[in-house]
Amino acid sequence: MKKVILAAAISAAVAAPAAHAGVTIYGKMHASIDFTDNSLGWAYYGHGVQIDEIGATHEPYRYSGSFGSEDMGGVNSRASRIGFKGTEDLGNGLSLVWKAETGYDIADGGAWGGARNAYIGLAGDWGTFLYGIHDTPYKMSTGRLDPFADTAADFNAPTDFGAVTTNMFSFQDVRAENAIAYVSPNMNGLTFAAAIVPGAESAEVFIPGWCDGDPSAAFCADNSPEAHDGLADAYSVAAMYESNGLFLSAAFERLPTHSTSWSVFDSPSFSLPIMGQQDKYRVGAGYTMNNLTVNGVFEHRVRDFGDISFWAYDQELEAESDIWQVSAVYTFGNNALKVAYGQGDMSMGIGKSWDSGESFSDWFGLDGTFDSIGAELYGEQEVISVGLEHNFSKRTKAYALYTMQEATFRGKVGADGDLTFSTSEPFDALLGSELEAENSTFSMGLVHSF
Repeated sequence: MKKVILAAAISAAVAAPAAHAGVTIYGKMHASIDFTDNSLGWAYYGHGVQIDEIGATHEPYRYSGSFGSEDMGGVNSRASRIGFKGTEDLGNGLSLVWKAETGYDIADGGAWGGARNAYIGLAGDWGTFLYGIHDTPYKMSTGRLDPFADTAADFNAPTDFGAVTTNMFSFQDVRAENAIAYVSPNMNGLTFAAAIVPGAESAEVFIPGWCDGDPSAAFCADNSPEAHDGLADAYSVAAMYESNGLFLSAAFERLPTHSTSWSVFDSPSFSLPIMGQQDKYRVGAGYTMNNLTVNGVFEHRVRDFGDISFWAYDQELEAESDIWQVSAVYTFGNNALKVAYGQGDMSMGIGKSWDSGESFSDWFGLDGTFDSIGAELYGEQEVISVGLEHNFSKRTKAYALYTMQEATFRGKVGADGDLTFSTSEPFDALLGSELEAENSTFSMGLVHSF
């Protein structure tokens, strides 16, 4: 009995000041049981030159095979979180606003983690000003247009093919640290948002040379020390309009650096820093009519890697990506049927051209002259997802979904000109490789919001 009285006293002591300060405790518990099948195939091909144990030849060739498949099952925590938020009336139409939110992995009991919204600011009839950790306006502009958010079919999730994991084909949303943001009031359905993110450091990456004894033959990328120490090294703007079931948005975001992440054959993931800057453009639309909602999102990304030194030749390297998704949700009773289809592609290239006749020798035993050399990486992905959701109440729901992803990665290097080997006739050289990946996942989940 004493323990019960003591517990009640503690609860009352905590609740009283919280209620006085206008604190709201909220959160979400979300976990799913997932069954995933991954498969990965490979190929390499070429014409003009083939390097093997007997030297170099210039006959066309192609070899292919499979890395195999992998079946997995398990429980995953999906953006489970708890948060505290509050306001204080400062008078004259001005209020203090704040939020502190953190995540928790309910699947394995992982420690409380950051990287969720946490900020303090002021709000009034003129809008809201805040600073801290917050979703960028770019992310805010289309968050409501993904019917599979925080599930295995989330359009922001990295593509996981078991042996290879990458975010090259996903919509890329950012929750920025050190953000300084403004959100306008709703003006007849129109809302604007803008944010800047001060930088803190420069970035540099260096990969030791591939040609022994010649540091100039290294692959390296760097940018100036001033590139990441400004007040607005990253910035994000968005406009959103909502009226009579129609939602429209447009957003732009510039990031000074970005990491393209990879994980190969269950190894720890690593990131390839992209120097320079990344510009992203996104438009979204949604429309609800009776029980049917349709959505669409399109994103275009341009990555500038900065200055690249590639075998002693200075290059400018850029990559472009286009990603889109359309989706629909049909509600009936306490249920919702969801479907989404999307595609993405990425291309990246590096090249150098010279006046015809420049000498090129001692490259895998080749001699001759050439007009240009180049390297290219290309990838494309297709995704389809279907799901059924049942709402037990306003706060609790269950769902089942199936999602399938297919992707192709291609890389090639080549030279155009008069290359020769031994007594051969002049030819062009090309070396290439491919990865064919497929992922299919069946997921069942429970979600409770409080």
